[in-house]
Amino acid sequence: MRYGSARQMIFDCYHEQRGSVMQHAAEIARMGAQIQTTQRNNNDWRIVHGLEAGQVISVVERLPQHLQALARYCFGPFTRDELAEDREWLHTALMHVGMQMRLPGQGQSEYPTAEAARQLRWIVSAAIHHHAETTYPYNRPGLHNPRRIAAWIEMEHGEEVNTRDWRRRDRSTWGGVWDKLLDTLDRWECEALAPVAALITSAKAA
Repeated sequence: MRYGSARQMIFDCYHEQRGSVMQHAAEIARMGAQIQTTQRNNNDWRIVHGLEAGQVISVVERLPQHLQALARYCFGPFTRDELAEDREWLHTALMHVGMQMRLPGQGQSEYPTAEAARQLRWIVSAAIHHHAETTYPYNRPGLHNPRRIAAWIEMEHGEEVNTRDWRRRDRSTWGGVWDKLLDTLDRWECEALAPVAALITSAKAA
């Protein structure tokens, strides 16, 4: 089972719980989603529909809280306001990961500077936005360079961040932190999708 199908199942099953097929179509159109309606995806949907949407949702909601949050935030058919709590969970979890890194300006100190911790907060927010934009159902370019990252943070949060020396070999940089945050989100996405993919695979084999 491709993870692409598991992503679509999460979207469809939460939407099945929320409302009608017509609402589903309107939601997809509103979001501008580019959904591949291949025969295999259609077959996958028929299989998972027989499982009942609640079974897929139950698998998601037995995940650790930050993985539940990622699954709903990235793949669920929810509004920005509805996702506020999940976004906070995800942001807190990723901040914890970031604070374990050696941040720019930290030197040999055990803890990062207050300014580095402040900037990390906005970089984490941008990383979550980038990850959600570049995966299903949007598949958009996201924030693919430091200038776009800084512009998004200023537009979204009204904060300026320092993206000078984004990458250097002789010291910790925000480019290195960014890469590690995205790697973490990719790993968490796989951990969130694997149980859903396994459920659907089992249903196909039955």
